Amino acid sequence: MHASYLLRWEYCSLVNITGCFPAPDVYMLEFPARPHRESARLRHKFHNMEALTVCAYLQLDPTCHGLSTVFSYAIQSFTKEFQLQAQITGNEPVHLALLVHGSNTSYVTGFPNDASWHFVCASWDGKTGKWVIWVDGAVAGSGNSLNSTSHIGGDGLFMIGQEQKTYGDFNNDRALCGNVTQLYMWDRFLVDSKIQSMVKLCSAVPFGFFKWNESTMEIETSLQTRRGNSPCQGRVAMSPSRLWIIISTVPPCE
Repeated sequence: MHASYLLRWEYCSLVNITGCFPAPDVYMLEFPARPHRESARLRHKFHNMEALTVCAYLQLDPTCHGLSTVFSYAIQSFTKEFQLQAQITGNEPVHLALLVHGSNTSYVTGFPNDASWHFVCASWDGKTGKWVIWVDGAVAGSGNSLNSTSHIGGDGLFMIGQEQKTYGDFNNDRALCGNVTQLYMWDRFLVDSKIQSMVKLCSAVPFGFFKWNESTMEIETSLQTRRGNSPCQGRVAMSPSRLWIIISTVPPCE
């Protein structure tokens, strides 16, 4: 850990201040206004999944109205295998919907159209068809029987920022307008307490099968990227002894 971070951690531990931890430098994708053909493809070999959870920090452009695709996962035999869509309409709250093997949830109220960063998670279980969308640690919407007794196919293509109308090809009028960082995936259904822990501890726990890293993505050369302060705002108030346990075992922000 860098010396300046150690000093900051030591200060926090001594005075026991909630939320005084420094935000680390993270890699961010910055998508322009629509229409555009910018995207980031994950360099990951997927297997068949009976459940899936995807979490990411998302910052939308409030002036870019209409449908924005946060991510899309497609397989050769079916393009709309797993997607998260955001609907932006004027000053109204952003609405979110999850698509699983062509079936979609109703749009649920996600977060204010305020150009701020929000931590968004979408989870689905193939055995029951249960689905949940969380925003900043709270349940925004949930339901059951969404393609139950099914699974998400393997060997697919996961793309950030574009809806795939065919495998690997874009429907760029539904491209993402905004920024994405710290995307993680788990091949299981995460419960509320795990999502809330990630928001509180500012860490991707429990660790999943995909971890955000620049080297894990194939990025369009025209897509703007940058490194900046993490939007993660971990807040932990506890005794100094407990705080030092967290320092040694869980990074403040992945």
